[in-house]
Amino acid sequence: MFTKERIMCALALLLCVLLPLAAWAEEAADPTVPPTQPLRSARIRAVGDVMAHDHQLKIAKQKDGSYDFHPQLSLIADALGNADYTIANLETTIGKCRGQGYSGYPSFNSPRALLDALKDAGVDFLTLANNHMLDRRLEGVLNTVGYVEAYGFDHGGANRSLEEKARPVIAEVNGIRIGFICETRYTNSQENYLKPEDREYAINYLRAGEFQEDLQRLKDENVDVIIAIPHWGEEYMRKPDQKTQQIARAMIAMGVDVILGSHPHVAQPIQMLTVKGEDGQERTGLVAYSMGNFLSNQNWRYANASLMVDFTLQEKQGGGFEVKNVGVIPLYICNTTKMVCTVSAQKYLEHPHEAMDAKTVKDMKQAYGDLRKLIDERVPFLAE
Repeated sequence: MFTKERIMCALALLLCVLLPLAAWAEEAADPTVPPTQPLRSARIRAVGDVMAHDHQLKIAKQKDGSYDFHPQLSLIADALGNADYTIANLETTIGKCRGQGYSGYPSFNSPRALLDALKDAGVDFLTLANNHMLDRRLEGVLNTVGYVEAYGFDHGGANRSLEEKARPVIAEVNGIRIGFICETRYTNSQENYLKPEDREYAINYLRAGEFQEDLQRLKDENVDVIIAIPHWGEEYMRKPDQKTQQIARAMIAMGVDVILGSHPHVAQPIQMLTVKGEDGQERTGLVAYSMGNFLSNQNWRYANASLMVDFTLQEKQGGGFEVKNVGVIPLYICNTTKMVCTVSAQKYLEHPHEAMDAKTVKDMKQAYGDLRKLIDERVPFLAE
C-alpha cells in the first residue's frame, strides 16, 4: 500500500536522478561549450592532358555544325564524378579567335562544347598553365579564361591581368581550404609574340622566384593543403628526368602536399616522397610525375595509357592534414576511325564494351600491363 511517507520517499529519489540529468542537458545546450567537430576529409581525383586533335574535332562535329564531346567522355564520366573534387589539365585554347577555325596539333583551339562535356562529366578544376595555352596568342588566353570561368570551373595558370595573376587560387572542398599553384616550364616560344607588358601576366611559369611568390601567397592565406600542378619534364619519357625530380623534392620541402604533373603525354611513376623541410623536420608529399593523356588522339602504345590519380586529404587529430588512400584508375583511350573514347582499362578488361573491336581490346590489355609494371605495386589499381 502506498502511504504518504512512501510516496514522498519515491519523489525524493526521483529528484536525485533527474536533477543531475537536467544539469547535464543544460550544459550540453550551452552555446558557450563548443561541440566536438568531426575531422574533415575530401576525396580528390586528377587526370592529365585534355586535348582535341583534328580527328576528335571531326567526330565531334554534328550535322548542324555544332559539336558534341560527350561521347568521348561517356564511359569515364562516372569515375570522374566519383570524388568530392576532380582536377584536369586543359591543353587547348577555347573559342574561335584571330579569324581562324578550330584546329588540333600543332595549334590547339577547341569549341566551347568541350567544356560542356567536361563539366557534365564531373570535372571541377582546370589548370591552364601548359605549352599550348598561347597557341592563339593573348586573345586565346583571354577567351579561354573567360569561357572556363563562365562554365563554372575553378581554374589557375592563365590570367587576364596582373591583378588576376597576383590573386591566390583557393578552392574549399568539404570545409578544407585547398591552395593551387599552376605553372608551366614551356609555352613553345609563343610568348615571344606577346607584348612585354602582356608577357608579365598571361601565363604562370615554373621559375624559382615565381613559384616561391605563389607559394607564399597561399601560406599568407592559411590554406589547409597546397597542391602544385606543374607542366614539366620531357615529352614521351616514361621516367622523370633528374631536373624534374629535383624540383619535386624542393616543392615538398617548401610546403607542397601534392604534386600532379603533366606534359610528357605518357604516364610516369607515382610516389610518396619524404624530404627534410625548411624547418629541418621531415615532410612527406604525394608526387605524380606525369598522369599522361586523358583525352587525345596521340594514337600509339604509351600515349594511349594514362592515370586517374585518387587520394584522400584527411585532417589529423592533432592538427594539419595528411594524404591517404592513394590509388589509381588505369585509363585507356580507344582510338578508331569512328571513335575516340577514354575508358577505365581495368573495368573493361574481362568484359569489353560492345563498341571495342578486337584490336582495341588487345591494345588496352597491353596498356594495362604497361601501367602495372610502371606503377609501384603498393599503389592499388581501381576499376572506377
